[in-house]
Amino acid sequence: MTPRATDKTLRVARSFAYPKQILYLIASFIALVSLCHIISVAFRYATRKRVYSGKRASASVSRLPIALVDSIQALTMRWTIHLGSSYMFNFAEVGVVIGYMGVLFSWTFVNTTTLEGQKVEAHYYANRAGTIAASQLPIVIALGMKNNIISSLTGIGFEKVITFCSHLIHLTLPQLNFLHRMSARTLVILIWIHGGGRCGFLAASSLSLLCILSIRPVREKSYELFLIIHLTLPCNMTYYGSWPSLIVWGLDRLISMGKIVIANFSYFNPWSKSSKELDATVEVLSHHFLKVTLHRSKYFYWRPGQSAYLSFPTGGNKLTFFLRVRKGFTARLMQAASQESTYKAFINGPYSSPPILIGYQSIMLFAGGSGISFTLPLFLSVINQAKRNKLNCRRVTFVWAIRDPDQVKWIEDVLSSAIKDLPNSIFVAIKLYVTAVLGNSEGFEEGDPSTDDLEGEKVPSTPSSQYGSRLLESPLTSLNQGRPDLDALIKNEIEADIGPISINVCGSQSLAEAVRRSVRVPRPMDVLRGGPTISLHIEPFGV
Repeated sequence: MTPRATDKTLRVARSFAYPKQILYLIASFIALVSLCHIISVAFRYATRKRVYSGKRASASVSRLPIALVDSIQALTMRWTIHLGSSYMFNFAEVGVVIGYMGVLFSWTFVNTTTLEGQKVEAHYYANRAGTIAASQLPIVIALGMKNNIISSLTGIGFEKVITFCSHLIHLTLPQLNFLHRMSARTLVILIWIHGGGRCGFLAASSLSLLCILSIRPVREKSYELFLIIHLTLPCNMTYYGSWPSLIVWGLDRLISMGKIVIANFSYFNPWSKSSKELDATVEVLSHHFLKVTLHRSKYFYWRPGQSAYLSFPTGGNKLTFFLRVRKGFTARLMQAASQESTYKAFINGPYSSPPILIGYQSIMLFAGGSGISFTLPLFLSVINQAKRNKLNCRRVTFVWAIRDPDQVKWIEDVLSSAIKDLPNSIFVAIKLYVTAVLGNSEGFEEGDPSTDDLEGEKVPSTPSSQYGSRLLESPLTSLNQGRPDLDALIKNEIEADIGPISINVCGSQSLAEAVRRSVRVPRPMDVLRGGPTISLHIEPFGV
C-alpha cells in the first residue's frame, strides 16, 4: 500500500471517528448536568421543611462543601467581562465557551501529521473540520429551540441560566441560547477551514453574514428584520448534510404548532361556541406600555415565572400581558388598541424554566420597569403557598424600581389582595422606588424605561397619602423617591441569620449588574459559621 493511500485511509478514519468522540463528550456533559439537576431538585424538596436556628456559631467542618461551592459560585457567576455596551459575560460563560471551542479545534487539528512527517497537513484537517461542523449543527439548532430535550433534561430554559439549588449546574452550563450563538460562530470558522470551491465559499459566506447580522445591536434595532434574515440565509444549506438539523428544527415547529392548537382549541373548532371568550382586549397604559388581557383555555397551564414570549402570567383563568411598546408589531398594536374592541390572540407557550423557590428561608425579588412581569408571579406564588402552609419561607422582600408613580396602579389590586390575611410565620416587605422626578408622569425616555432603574439619588420615603393608593396605605408597603440601595437591602438580609437566601432579578443590565456587585464577594468564613448561602437568578431582559 502506498504512503498516500495510507494517509488517505487515516484521514478518512479520523474524519469519522473524531466527530463521534466530540458528540460522546458533549452527551456526557449534558448527562452530568441532568443528573445534578435531578439531585438538586430532590434535595430541595427533601429539605423544604427544614428549620434553621438563625444563629451563627463557630466554624463547622461539615459546612465546608457548602462554603466552597458558594464561594466558587460568587467568583464564577457574579464577576463579569464587558465587551462594549452590548455584551456582558460572566466567568462561567466564558469558561464553557472557551472549553467548547477548545474541544472542537483540538479535535480538528490533532494528529494532522502525514506519514512522511509533514505537520498540519491541509488534507487531514480540512474535511475533518467540515465533518465536525456538520455533526454539531443539530446541537446548535437544538440549543436555540424553544422546545428541546436538553432543556427538559437539565431544567435550563432555552433563553437563560436557571438557578437550581445545585450550584454545580450554575457553574457548568450557561444559557442555552447563548451557547447556540457562540457555537454557531465557532462552526462558521470550521466551515471556512473546510470550505473549498464555490459551494463551500457560498455556504461559509452566508453563515458569516448570518453571524454578523445576529449580533445584539442588530437584534435590538430591528428584531423582525433579524428573524427574516435568520430564516432566509441558511436556505443555501438545505441540500446535503443539513437534513438532521432540519428535522430538529421541524420537530420544534411541530411541537409549537401543537401547543398553539391545544391552547387555542376553541379557535380551531368550527362548532365551538366559546371562541369569543378567548379574544383579547388591549388597553393603553402609557405611551410605552400596553396591557393585553384574555381568558385562557382550559388546556393551557403554566408555572409562575414562565412566559409566552412577552408575558405577564398570574393565577386563575385570566392571562394578562404587559407589553413594552417598541417598533414593529407592538407599535402597530398600540395604534390599533381600543378598549371597546376585542382581538383574536393565539397563545404559544408556556416557555422557560423559572427558579424553584423551595427550601429558602428568605426570597428577594428585584424588578425594574417591565421586569415586574417576571417577579410578580413568583411573589404571588410564594405568598399563596405560605398561606396554605406549603412553604417554609420566613421573609419575602419585593422591590420594584419604576420611573412613574402611576405605574403602581398596574399591580395595585393583585398585590393588595395577595397581602391580605398573611400568616404570622412570614414577613413581607414591598418596597417601591420612583427613580424619575416626582410629579413628572410624562416620564419615559425613548429608551427602555428600566435602563434608569438605578438613576437618581437615594432619598427618604415619600408619604403614600400623596398618591391615594390602597396598596401604599398598607404598613407592608413603602414608597421611596430615588434608586434602591441594593447593597444595604441585601446586606441586611444576610445579617438576619435566617438561612438560605434566593435573590431573583429582572430588569435592565444596570440593575442586574448592581445586584451582582452586592453578592460577588465570597463569604466562606461566614458560611462556615452558619451564615446563609445565596442563590442568584437573573432573568434575561430584552432580546
